[in-house]
Amino acid sequence: MSTSTQTDMAQPRHIPPKQNNPIVQEERKHEGAAVKAALAANVGVAIAKLAAWAFTQSSAMLSESVHSIADCTNEIVLMASGSVARKKRKNPQHPFGWFRVKYLASFVVATLLFFVGGFFSTSEAVKKITEVLSDQSARVANRGELVVALIVVVISACLEGYGLHQSVKESNERMRHTGMPHMGIYRFWRVTKSADLASVIMEDTLALIGLVFAFLGVGLAICTGDELYDALGGMFVGIVLIAGSLLLAYKTGSLLIGESVSPLTQERIIKAVEGTEGVEDLLNMQSVHMSEDNILLCLKVQTSKLDRDYDVTTVNKIEDAVRTAMPWYNWEIYVEPDVMRETQAGTPDEPVDLME
Repeated sequence: MSTSTQTDMAQPRHIPPKQNNPIVQEERKHEGAAVKAALAANVGVAIAKLAAWAFTQSSAMLSESVHSIADCTNEIVLMASGSVARKKRKNPQHPFGWFRVKYLASFVVATLLFFVGGFFSTSEAVKKITEVLSDQSARVANRGELVVALIVVVISACLEGYGLHQSVKESNERMRHTGMPHMGIYRFWRVTKSADLASVIMEDTLALIGLVFAFLGVGLAICTGDELYDALGGMFVGIVLIAGSLLLAYKTGSLLIGESVSPLTQERIIKAVEGTEGVEDLLNMQSVHMSEDNILLCLKVQTSKLDRDYDVTTVNKIEDAVRTAMPWYNWEIYVEPDVMRETQAGTPDEPVDLME
């Protein structure tokens, strides 16, 4: 083997990646507003809760402090992973980029930080419940101190409500931008491919639910003078945090494994492909979200001619049609011309499923 041939094999040919969609790049200038708003709110909330806990030794305040610290850490991790996803370039080891690092970061935070934080909060509350049940003198609540905790809970609820408002606002903007029908925040959380929005929506919602339990626990402790209610409130806050970590782990885990496009996007792809000149039939379609805005799409189509030049032209038209129909995504499209076989044709009783 010649030296030149060995050199060619040692240095494989580099194919430059496609340029990112300018529409997506413009949208990314406003990306992460909900995360930044949530972080700003949670930093203030965490400081206030920690100060209230140090002053009152309230179990509910300790659980809420851990909850807010977990939220802050999650948002910092999300922002860091977003920076990595944007700045890291495609390479031979990562041909589709580093976009999925945001899914990985959200999954790690959900399974570790949130669950550990929830377990810590719950265990501390259970210790306090055991203590007050075994010592009647420990059940006497300091009402003056708990009033301070109650005020902090109310202020925290206002700040968390602002964070949730920003999340809902960004979700509505996303729906308008991508032509999605308007839907409730819970349904949007289920269908969104954004790790940022899924995490922040879950955080803010759980924070408000936890604050309700904290308010009830501290409020009842003030009304009855019984410290047990405060401890019970702290326990329920911890349970809420654990439940939220499981839900968020399920959501982000599904995104990390790889979710296909939504049914609405699938319909738009089918319409764009089947409406392309030269396409007789769409035989198969597989898709996966690499991130909220980056989609890998594989198609198998039957063209009207089995001619190489004709097929190349048709493939280019298909790619242009899909990108024109949904310009808010970055598309990585692979099209294979093929012919319908008997195993694909199906029967009237067995319609062809394009997602199989």
